[in-house]
Amino acid sequence: MKKNATIIVFLLFLLFISGCGFKETVVQPDTQGYIWFSGNTYGTTATIDNLSEFNIESNFYRDNRGEKVKKSGKALYEVKPGRHEVVVKRNKDIIVHRVIMVSAGATKEVRVP
Repeated sequence: MKKNATIIVFLLFLLFISGCGFKETVVQPDTQGYIWFSGNTYGTTATIDNLSEFNIESNFYRDNRGEKVKKSGKALYEVKPGRHEVVVKRNKDIIVHRVIMVSAGATKEVRVP
């Protein structure tokens, strides 16, 4: 009987050891950050870091070159990580003027009233 108990304990030990696995993954973070314009973006234009002015459109985002890239959902603007000055205008009136910090792989929201 003692021999059977030893075999059962040994088999349970092998089952326990084989159930534990090691998973190795490589995480590569995004090197860009994003500014997300939310709220009432209809009829608004924005400038980031005093570069060219663009219309805020929710079906597109702008890359670092300022080119439109189609995307559904949010109005995103791709930027390099760091400090950025954001100015949003409606009918040539400034409605948002902020300085924000954007981290790599992060999305910073700018709410448009």
